[in-house]
Amino acid sequence: MNCYDCHASEGADTAAVAVCHGCNSGLCPGHLRITRPVVHRVNGTGVSHSPAPARQVLCATCHAAAQGVALPSPSAERAERTERTARRSPVT
Repeated sequence: MNCYDCHASEGADTAAVAVCHGCNSGLCPGHLRITRPVVHRVNGTGVSHSPAPARQVLCATCHAAAQGVALPSPSAERAERTERTARRSPVT
C-alpha cells in the first residue's frame, strides 16, 4: 500500500506505514499525525477513564477536522515534513 497524500500531492509512490483512523487512507511517516486520546468508559461510580491514553493515527485532513482548525496549505505541510525529516536524520 502506498501513501495517499504523497500520491495525490506529488505523484510519488511512497510506502505506507499506517492507516488513518478517520478515512482509512494509507500514510507514510511524513504524513501521519499521532494523537493520544483519553479512553472514557461507562463504569458506574468508579473511574471512568483509562489510566493510559490510547494511540490514534490520523492523516493531516482528519487531524485538522478533529482539532477544529483549517487544513494547512500544501506548501506549509511540505515545509513542515521536510523539517521533521531533517531533525530525524542529521546530515553527516
